[in-house]
Amino acid sequence: MKNILSILCGRIVAILSYTFPFMEISSCFAAKVFLTPESKILRYLYTNYILHITKLYSGHPLVFFILPFGTFLTFSRGIIPAPKYVRFNVIQAILLNVFCSFISSAFPLLPLWIRESILGLLIANFLYLGVSFLIVYSSLLISFGRYPVVPVLSEAARLQVTKVKGT
Repeated sequence: MKNILSILCGRIVAILSYTFPFMEISSCFAAKVFLTPESKILRYLYTNYILHITKLYSGHPLVFFILPFGTFLTFSRGIIPAPKYVRFNVIQAILLNVFCSFISSAFPLLPLWIRESILGLLIANFLYLGVSFLIVYSSLLISFGRYPVVPVLSEAARLQVTKVKGT
């Protein structure tokens, strides 16, 4: 029973670590994705759920910088005695958060005529839905006890987990 509880807690922690990239990508692209189409359902989802997440994220930027950074250091150095499976998934989620932070910083630097055109809307939808799909994919595989494979992020997470302590 204790083993099952520890496995379940580890999977929950690994899945919850994907809230960082979801908050990051939602703060940048959710308004463009959900409010551009004239759909009442999408507007309802945005105003009742996602808007609260983005307000929390943008209202406390220092907290949401320190928390993923501290989580990354804790799990990459093995400060908390967690299994390699949990460490791998948490580190992969934090690396996805770094990728989303880069995208969120680079997208506003595009020229205005690209950002506000149909191409900008296409890029925003692709990035938001792609990262959201990646989060759902990873969460599903974690819930079944499998390793989600994301081409660059998985290799970087594997290197962080398998590195020798003290080097």
